[in-house]
Amino acid sequence: MKQVITYNTRIFPKNKENFQLLLDTMLEHQKVWNYMSHYTYKTKNINKKLIHDSNYYKCRKLFPKCPSQIIIRAKDSVYATYKAIKSNKQFSKMKKAAKQENLSIRLDKRIYTFLPDNQIKLTTIGKRIVCDFTPYDKLQELLSTYTLCDPLIFYKDNQFWLSMSFEIPTPIHIENSYLGVDLGIRRMVTTSEGKAITDKQFLKHKRKLRYLKRQLNSKAKTTNSHSAKTKLKKIKRKEHNSNKNLCHHLANDILETHSNTIVMEDLSSLKRNKLGKKKYLSSKSSKNKLSQMPFYILLQMLNYKALLKGKKVVTVNPSYTSQDDYRGLERGVRKGCRYYASDGKVLDADWNASINIAKRYSRKKEAKGVKHPISFNEPLDGKLNLMGRLMSTNH
Repeated sequence: MKQVITYNTRIFPKNKENFQLLLDTMLEHQKVWNYMSHYTYKTKNINKKLIHDSNYYKCRKLFPKCPSQIIIRAKDSVYATYKAIKSNKQFSKMKKAAKQENLSIRLDKRIYTFLPDNQIKLTTIGKRIVCDFTPYDKLQELLSTYTLCDPLIFYKDNQFWLSMSFEIPTPIHIENSYLGVDLGIRRMVTTSEGKAITDKQFLKHKRKLRYLKRQLNSKAKTTNSHSAKTKLKKIKRKEHNSNKNLCHHLANDILETHSNTIVMEDLSSLKRNKLGKKKYLSSKSSKNKLSQMPFYILLQMLNYKALLKGKKVVTVNPSYTSQDDYRGLERGVRKGCRYYASDGKVLDADWNASINIAKRYSRKKEAKGVKHPISFNEPLDGKLNLMGRLMSTNH
């Protein structure tokens, strides 16, 4: 089994002439793409050979500057786009042909060549040009180790970028133990091994962005202000990038464990179910706080990062994991971050919940005849001793 990962690096044409040649080539590719897309939508012939036979020579006459291989790459891209649309059962719902608005070309061996000293030679409408690129350490390691798939070149913010994908063999996953992970708002992550991760700076920045979004959204609706809409887009992009950055750090911290099975709560039903009924969330502010946390992005990142380390991420139903006592005693009471057990002991609520999450998956596997230990440390009585065990990480 193989996994594909992608990294981007900027490329630099040697001079202004080469820059303009590459830009003009991408514009020609866009024209050819849209022309073939219109044909495919109109005739409903989602067949690579038919698209080629009906359009190749016409495009050669209509766009004489465009190299033949660029036309072929446009045809392949159009075919892949409509095949995906059809497989998703969206073709019958389309009201107009698909259109390529961003400038990008999927390269193949006939229109690019890697040269020594981190250079790439590209086919353009006038001549073959040479561009420089500077791979960072991780990208250099991948280039020297793994197979490179056909890269994608795209144009953004007056810059050219090369998107390189690599096929990486996935290590075989062999279960050894289970690590429970409890997700929260103030403590974003608490593991069954007694590691808690929080980031007060992120939460402060998040509240600021949410406030600005509310103000700009209100202004955009009442005054139809163009500047407010533009700023709102910028704020949303900032928030999304901030969430992704946090999730990368959280995923890396969670995976720093000897356990190769990570057990998490499945919170999708909680957020999808109108952000909870009364039995889940009691106030509007609680629902709003929960909606801010990027749980789904974190789960996605954990999945692909775990595969590269030979680990696996699984989810369980989160019901009553915070109310149950991990020792199997009668159910206690949770108040804030503390769990008052029925035998009088005071445990950390999130820590207790993370152990219950791991145990829930363990019982599920035991029912199938598979038994592995849970990776956890015993929660201590009282907050002071507990905080001595917890590790708080600010990114």
